[in-house]
Amino acid sequence: PPPPPPPPPPPPPPPSPSPPLPPPSPSPQLVLPATTPAGAANSTACGPGRSPYHVLLTASSGHYQRWQTRVFFHHYTAIKAAHPCSDLGGFTRLLTLPDRLTLAEEDRGLSAVMTTIVARELTKETEDLGFVVLNRPTSIRAVLASGQLAARLAPDERHVFIVETDHVLLKPLPNLLATAAGGEEAAAYPFHYMDPRRPGCAPIVRRHAGSAEAAARVQQVGPSPLLISLEALRRVIDGWVNISFDMKRDGEADAEFNWMLEMWGY
Repeated sequence: PPPPPPPPPPPPPPPSPSPPLPPPSPSPQLVLPATTPAGAANSTACGPGRSPYHVLLTASSGHYQRWQTRVFFHHYTAIKAAHPCSDLGGFTRLLTLPDRLTLAEEDRGLSAVMTTIVARELTKETEDLGFVVLNRPTSIRAVLASGQLAARLAPDERHVFIVETDHVLLKPLPNLLATAAGGEEAAAYPFHYMDPRRPGCAPIVRRHAGSAEAAARVQQVGPSPLLISLEALRRVIDGWVNISFDMKRDGEADAEFNWMLEMWGY
C-alpha cells in the first residue's frame, strides 16, 4: 500500500502585537546663542500689517547636516538683515542627538550663534525602525509637550514655518496664512509625486486614513516646508507620529512610500 500522507503542517503562530512606540523623550535642552542675529526687528518699529512667523529648522547630527545648517542660517540671517520688517520672524534649530553624543562634541560652535533645542534622538535600528526621519515628528512632539517651542515664539508670532536642512531661503516668504480668506491654519508645498489616488497608493492611504471618506481628504503635502499655526500643529502631532510608525511597520506601505513614508504620515 502507498505510504500514508505526511501530517499537515502546524498552523502559523499568531502575529505578534506591534511593539509600542518609543517612550516619551525627556525634556529637550534649550541652548540660547551668545549673539543676536542681525535684523531682529519688532513689529511696533515696522508699523502695522506685519504678521511674523517663527522658523523651526529640524536637524540631526553629522558633518553633512551641520554644513547644511550653516548654509540655511547664513541665508536666513542675510534675508533678515536685508528685510527686517518682512514676515520672517525668529529662528530655532531643533537638533536631535543620540545618547552617545554631547552637544559640545557635535555642535562645533553653532549653538553660539543660533538658538538650539536639543532633543534625544531615537536609537538607530530599534526605536527608529531603521528610518532616521522618524526623529522629525517625535522631536517636534517633544518640544510641544515640554512647552519649549511655544516659549520660543514672540508674542506676535502665531505661526511656525517648519523647514529642513536641505532647504534654502532666497527671499522672505510672506505669511500666507495672515490673509487667508477661509481661515486656513496651514499651508504646505504640493508634491507632484504624492498622489493618494494612484493605484499603488490608494489602498494603503485608505487603510491608514481609516475610511474612504478620510482618504479622499488626504492632500499631496508633507510636513516640510510647512507654515502652520501652533494650535493646529498641536492637534495633528500625535496622529503624525502614530501613523508614521504604523506605516513603517506595514510592509506594503514601507515598500511603496519608502523615503516619503513620514511625509505620508503627516
